[in-house]
Amino acid sequence: MLLASIIIHAAQPIRQERSAASIYHLLQGKRSAQTLQDAHMYGLTHLFGIYPKLSRQVFDKVAANIMQEEGQDNKKNMPYFNGMAYQSQTEPFLYRLLLLVQLLSNQTKGENRYIPVTDNPAIQHWIKQLYRQEQHRLDDWRNGVYEELYGLLEELPQIQAELFVDRLTGYHHIGLTTVQLAEKYHVHDTDVLLYQTSTIHHLLQHAETDTAAFPHLAALMDRPQHKIRSITSTAQKTRTMLERGMSVEQIALVRGLTENTIKDHIVEITWLDGEALSSKFISDTDAAVILECAMQAGTNKLKQIHALLEDKYDYFQIRLALALRKEQEVKT
Repeated sequence: MLLASIIIHAAQPIRQERSAASIYHLLQGKRSAQTLQDAHMYGLTHLFGIYPKLSRQVFDKVAANIMQEEGQDNKKNMPYFNGMAYQSQTEPFLYRLLLLVQLLSNQTKGENRYIPVTDNPAIQHWIKQLYRQEQHRLDDWRNGVYEELYGLLEELPQIQAELFVDRLTGYHHIGLTTVQLAEKYHVHDTDVLLYQTSTIHHLLQHAETDTAAFPHLAALMDRPQHKIRSITSTAQKTRTMLERGMSVEQIALVRGLTENTIKDHIVEITWLDGEALSSKFISDTDAAVILECAMQAGTNKLKQIHALLEDKYDYFQIRLALALRKEQEVKT
């Protein structure tokens, strides 16, 4: 079961330091400072938000069966995910592609009356706009989308590619539902959705990094600045106020939040943007002392690090130092 493998994979770095609930929030893509921090601290940004509709009941049932398993190598067959980068794009891209394929298939046969695969008005409007702009180049689009999809799907495991193709709806052909796909391929419903997400991330990654080779798929993408979109909106407000020269105390007062909440935002920003703002709150020397202690102890537990450093640094400084670790590793 793919979901079980993903949970075990996520549990390996987190085990003993965070609860199983932290993995659930990670997979759901909970946009809290703690979950974003966990994703970066434990090297799990690729799994962030890959299953936003995962129910707690399903998660708990699967986790209860596998959390005690040891020594399993689950990276070998792990599909490609890039949740932190593509979480916000996955669903819009998927349904734009599904609706576009349906439109191109029906247009080939001169059919203009059909039930669209999605009733999302934003998706329908987007495809209508594309159609108005490109209606004289539909043959190019039909061939281009086919060739780009065929080439990229060939790179995937057979079951993953077939699950995606069987989902497609076209002229006088209705794509299979999640339940139907699960029954046909003898996999769990949750795995159908996870494979689908992995496939979309695979398409997005190639379309983004090689637009010239995949122009039609690239045209279906939004192009957010990943760092800005990954930061919660409330943390973005704090960053703007910090950049204006306001102190933590002033921001907390103006926003009606606690100082600890503002500090949570600063840690969140530091995970994504490095020392741009954190240097106001911790020096390079102090950060190096904290990181050396964490490395020697082999832990990310704040309480343990705090005790080992004999209360010389507060929890805020320790969290900032841990957030800076990734950037320092890149520099070295």
